[in-house]
Amino acid sequence: MTTATTNTDTQYHVFLSFGGDTRYNFTSHLCGAIKRHHVKAYVDFNLRRGSDISSALISAIRGAPVAVVVLSEHTASSKWCLDEIVEIMDCRRTRNQIVVPIFYHVDPSHVRHQTGSYGVAFEEHMLNKEFIDKVPLWKEALKEMSNLSGWHCMPNMNEYELVENIAEDVGMIVQSNCLNVDRAREEFERQKVMLRELYKKNKITPDQTLHVWEIAKIANLAKDIGKASKLSEEIKKVIEEAFEEEKIKH
Repeated sequence: MTTATTNTDTQYHVFLSFGGDTRYNFTSHLCGAIKRHHVKAYVDFNLRRGSDISSALISAIRGAPVAVVVLSEHTASSKWCLDEIVEIMDCRRTRNQIVVPIFYHVDPSHVRHQTGSYGVAFEEHMLNKEFIDKVPLWKEALKEMSNLSGWHCMPNMNEYELVENIAEDVGMIVQSNCLNVDRAREEFERQKVMLRELYKKNKITPDQTLHVWEIAKIANLAKDIGKASKLSEEIKKVIEEAFEEEKIKH
């Protein structure tokens, strides 16, 4: 699966992950449809080089609030595809990343249980000593992803309509995420003022500190949208200022 651009400073809404067998057909159409919905997608149609996914690619995965993954017949044959999926599922657990799987001409049960073309691919991976330790991680990540709500594209479906529907769905997810960030920032600003006052009165509790910190984390999840990139640093500064004041008092 490939997704990369040369400018890693650009803010992206979506990380689009896909295999080489859909690069110039389904995925290229999907990418165009997503962009028409004014959604910035991190995507690269170049062929993969090197043995491992790059640090820039990992940063792109971790930075995007939404990941769209096209699972096709040959996805399991690519270690790069599988490594991306492992990273994406980790981001779903640790960063609340929204993951939208698309089962393109592949049965979700084959992905879940690694049968069909996925079973054949894993048999080949097991013959390579370099991949022995990674195989369990790949299998578990595929199993988790196959259990997520997504889209199933069958060969006899109208692909144009499907692509448009998926793009519209992704656009709504991104828009909803933006609204959540705005609300989180407003609440954070209110709580930040309250936190400073409580510190001044020496009445702050660990629970209150944690509450405001969690609000900052929620807002900071979508820093790629450009709405709340410095919230965690701001709340950290508030807490550090209070601790310094306490040290001076003592």
